Amino acid sequence: MDSLYKIGELSKETGATIDTIRFYEDKGLLTPEKRSSSGYRYYNSSAPHILNFIQSAKDLGFTLIEIKELLEIQISKKGKCSLALGKIKEKEANIDKKILELKKIKKALARVSEKCESTSGESQCHFLELLTGESNG
Repeated sequence: MDSLYKIGELSKETGATIDTIRFYEDKGLLTPEKRSSSGYRYYNSSAPHILNFIQSAKDLGFTLIEIKELLEIQISKKGKCSLALGKIKEKEANIDKKILELKKIKKALARVSEKCESTSGESQCHFLELLTGESNG
């Protein structure tokens, strides 16, 4: 039989805080193998791997909902690459979209910055007026 981890032991093993482990449990990402009569959670030997999986996926920008879907592919769909590939491609497209949006924001900020630099340092900042909805002219 696999050895079981108490939540504190799992925390020490993985570096995840107890609150984080409970949070992942609440979100359905991690399930204790069993609970004692006094309510202690016991996790099986796959729990550290699942927590590492969650952290690695988070580092790649996946949301908890997406991570739950990836875990489902890993566990119940036998880790089929074709299913994971769809999720990966979705994430890539999402990142490409965000990059475009960030480039637009950067370009707009550069235009505003140039305008601010070309005015006298003591004049009223039109950019700040725009953000507050004020107009003095």
